[in-house]
Amino acid sequence: MKVKINIKQMEKKGRRIKPIPFEYAGCPATAEELIEETVDIMLDAFKKKMERSAAEEVEGPLSEETISAMAEMGKVAFGFIYNDKTPDRDEAVETARMAYVDGLVRIFINGEEAEYQEGGTPISLSEGDEVTFVRLAFLAGRMW
Repeated sequence: MKVKINIKQMEKKGRRIKPIPFEYAGCPATAEELIEETVDIMLDAFKKKMERSAAEEVEGPLSEETISAMAEMGKVAFGFIYNDKTPDRDEAVETARMAYVDGLVRIFINGEEAEYQEGGTPISLSEGDEVTFVRLAFLAGRMW
């Protein structure tokens, strides 16, 4: 099943949210299953990126346009992954689940929030739906 995941894009002309198609093996029945399958997809993509990073060599210097776009994002890099340690799948899934349970991450399906429910949050996904994961960040500082 193909689902569009809304991902924040860091572009030169503003930060935009762009739907990226994700291919799921089945149809997740709960938000927890959706999180688990999404983590699996992202881990597979990360591992493929690690393999490409290890096999490729730098083809030349970065262009000025590429450097300025990366500088706006806050990090200029060649895209290599220097740490060769592969992430633990179970630990990554548990971390993502706990973030959802604790309210640090919210899930929206076609604009409707999938609020956490004890014992599993039932969701209804169909082909072409849009899913958005929102990570809540707390502001630091003092209140006077």
